[in-house]
Amino acid sequence: MKTLVVNEKYGIRNLNIEEHQIPEPQAHEVLVKVAAISLNYLDLMIVNGDFGHQFPYIPGSDASGTVVRTGTAVSRFLPGDLVTTHFTPGWASGELSPEGLEKRLGVDVPGVFSAYICVPEAALIRSPANLSHEEAATLPIAALTAWEAIHQAGDLKAGETVLLQGTGGVSIFALQFAKMAGARVIITSGSDQKLERARQLGADHVFNYRTDPEWPEKIEAMGGADLILEVTGTGIKDAVKASRFAGRIVIIGFLDGSETSLNIFDFLQKKLTIKGVLVGSRHTYQEMNEAIEKKDLHPVIDKIFSFSEIKQAFDYLSKGAHFGKIVLKLNEGT
Repeated sequence: MKTLVVNEKYGIRNLNIEEHQIPEPQAHEVLVKVAAISLNYLDLMIVNGDFGHQFPYIPGSDASGTVVRTGTAVSRFLPGDLVTTHFTPGWASGELSPEGLEKRLGVDVPGVFSAYICVPEAALIRSPANLSHEEAATLPIAALTAWEAIHQAGDLKAGETVLLQGTGGVSIFALQFAKMAGARVIITSGSDQKLERARQLGADHVFNYRTDPEWPEKIEAMGGADLILEVTGTGIKDAVKASRFAGRIVIIGFLDGSETSLNIFDFLQKKLTIKGVLVGSRHTYQEMNEAIEKKDLHPVIDKIFSFSEIKQAFDYLSKGAHFGKIVLKLNEGT
């Protein structure tokens, strides 16, 4: 089987697709034939060596496919079931604990960018019946992070206003989920073309942060946002400015850096709440999938590559030109 390996050196140019043996499932494991995978900035960070993994290393957290065989102690899956991966198999339900962050796919244990994967039963969940393999592969990190930020950490209510930054996978899922919840959505981007696409998905107000640097003040003048999903890291001051009094800011990323300064006076004057989100539990994942099926929601996929085009796909991700998710389809016989 074909497996993507970070071998000898970090970086996109040093990725290799190698031939490996198909693994055999142990008692609590499930063997899955992978049909599609999707890329996250987390994968790019790992490939570039930001986590300092030792070589060789298999990256990847998001995959969908079909169960082939199950171990003797597996009770939730049968051969033929359509499944997607769960990034945090140690987090079953409730609030996240340190133990819930152990054995994260592609971070603490080998990843899933392979034609076949053998993972613990807890690392899988049934795919929504209305989605293709390619669509289901986008869910494990981006969709679940957006759902957790909107409904769990953000507690978004119908009629409230949510501010989203950028048009990557998490933000576009959040746009879809927020509109499904009856909220008003404001979204920012540096591309007018992407903003127009966001309007077509239901965004109520859009701002180009490149051509309109006063966008935080304008949102504040509109009454401010009840909930803001902060993805830049360094832009939290803009989020504070754009927030409504007693607003909530949920930090879900740091695309522009992880260090910034914050005026505590502004934070206190608005009585703001700031909370971090790290994906979601298996229970929340099931809740999200049920809503996706019920509302027949379909993920926004920007581009589909073949597995052999993995380097091109990572290059495309690194340029930030995508709208929604980037997916790779594994061909038969891989």
